[in-house]
Amino acid sequence: MTTSFSRLAFLAGLVAALGWHAVGSAESIDERQIWSAGSGQMELEIRGDYLPDFGIEILHHGEPITTRKRIRFEVNEIDPFRLHAPWGNLESLRQDSGRLAARTGLVFRYDGREVSLDRIELRPGEDRGHPHFIAIDESGNELFRLTHMHMLAHPETNLLTVANAEVIASGALAQRLGLDALDRMPIALGWLDLALDVPAGAQTDGEAPGSRGRPIWPQDGEFEADVTLIDMGTVAYQGTQNDTGLVKTAPSATLKNESLADVPWIAQFSSHPQYSYSPGDQHPFLVWNIYRIENNRIRMLADSGVKHAFLTLNFDCDINPGDGNILGPGCEDVYSSGNNDSSTHLGPRDEIEASIGKWENCNSFFDPNCTGSQTQYSGQWLNRLLIDPAEFEASRGGTLYMDAWYVIQYDVNIWNTMGYRPIDPSPSGGGWSMNPGPYDQGPVISQWVPEDTSDPMADHAVIEVPSETPEADYPDNMPQGHLRLLVKVTETEPGRYRYNYALQNYDFDRAMEGLRIDLPEGTTVHDTFFGDIDDDAGNDWNVTVNSDHVLFEAPEGNPLTWFTLFNFEIEVDAEPVESQVVLDLGSDAVMQEMSVDTLGPAAMMGMLFRDRFEATASN
Repeated sequence: MTTSFSRLAFLAGLVAALGWHAVGSAESIDERQIWSAGSGQMELEIRGDYLPDFGIEILHHGEPITTRKRIRFEVNEIDPFRLHAPWGNLESLRQDSGRLAARTGLVFRYDGREVSLDRIELRPGEDRGHPHFIAIDESGNELFRLTHMHMLAHPETNLLTVANAEVIASGALAQRLGLDALDRMPIALGWLDLALDVPAGAQTDGEAPGSRGRPIWPQDGEFEADVTLIDMGTVAYQGTQNDTGLVKTAPSATLKNESLADVPWIAQFSSHPQYSYSPGDQHPFLVWNIYRIENNRIRMLADSGVKHAFLTLNFDCDINPGDGNILGPGCEDVYSSGNNDSSTHLGPRDEIEASIGKWENCNSFFDPNCTGSQTQYSGQWLNRLLIDPAEFEASRGGTLYMDAWYVIQYDVNIWNTMGYRPIDPSPSGGGWSMNPGPYDQGPVISQWVPEDTSDPMADHAVIEVPSETPEADYPDNMPQGHLRLLVKVTETEPGRYRYNYALQNYDFDRAMEGLRIDLPEGTTVHDTFFGDIDDDAGNDWNVTVNSDHVLFEAPEGNPLTWFTLFNFEIEVDAEPVESQVVLDLGSDAVMQEMSVDTLGPAAMMGMLFRDRFEATASN
């Protein structure tokens, strides 16, 4: 690590040297930096692609909406919104003013009940430092909220824009329609274009204290990148595929830059004048999975493609870069679940170099002919997390979890950039409510076996595949990847033990091709099991039982790729001892094998190291 002082110490010194106050303190507010925004236009993309699954009928000026459709209407100023924009950077939406009126032409119907969303009034709100808008009707009843907003001030064009907002139905709307599942359900995406009034003499150049001499990218070697996933606020149903019956889901995400480095947030097929590294369009990547955890097994059930991030808000910053292509120190950003279901920004995982957070646009899914621009999109179902709703049946047992991970360029701590929520899907009409539980930061696999477990019949090993150039300076000393190997051992009958291993590859790009469990002499293997995330027995790993080991080998086309978990299990007449499991990193890897200390049937002492997996695959 090359950072020579703490982030807090650096910021404290910066404040003292520059003599500036914390954003939001009374003495720091310059009235010229309190701007206002009023009338303009609003756009809603109504989720007519899945709301009818719940039996909801949506009408716009009397015409039904049955697809994902955008409607646009005027908003009129009653009382302008006030914005705090120190140094020209939008920091907060003031809560002491702001009312806009609009006619949407919308009506929602369900089971004989009808609620008009036509006459609405928008008022400001805030949740954990993030602004949102509250839509109420003429009687003061809340109808919905616009959350996870990308809100940007454009003083050069006198425009305030709100983009990609999640439109969340209120509990009051759900109650009035008699549909509990509607409470907190995303019903649309929202956009606003509002006239911006900037006072005379206001500073608009974005030169906040501490921002001079920036950006400082991770590749500059001065500061290491460390971004955390603060929350998955929503886990939302996104529709059911007609021909397969598979259910599509996506989370929302809130993250924060905990480091002093500036993180590039440069949208695909774009560039930034101050980012001189190649490729030029680098940005974070969001991925998510669903798992089932039972007492003796964790199974990965479904995985998403990659959501390419394209804009950052920079709220609650320590140093605000005033640039939507840079996540500054201390800054937070949000993406809604509907935005994470974007056809424009969802691609496959196999194009990402996850260990360093890198992507090449040429010959990618988005640009297969290397034209330099996007020519292909994911449509409604490609590169999505799709899961068989049979997995939601209570008879399957256990607990379902969705996790999410932001792959960040040169992030030195991947574990705080991921998190998870339990989900309890329940049917409603032809749709599903995910009913997410509380959010936890870190890898979901720790819910099966904690990292600090004291259980003598379980183990949790955190594995780092070392850098090819460990002597180099950051970021060229980044590890080749990280994995976790967990095991639970149960005595199925006297003298007979089942070893349930779960191996998750997080960001080892080379992918795993084999796993070997050694056996003591004379051991009988009663059963083996391999589990991946599909139902295709034709691509299951080959299992070979030998006199002194059991070998699992990947067939062509199904290695253990990044952010994926597979199961490897054996049942033998040998009790658990301190042992090692050997991982095959591939014949073309720099380190072809890695031994991992864990529980196993064969004692570690006296075990012989074998040259290659291929040499051990015969009886």
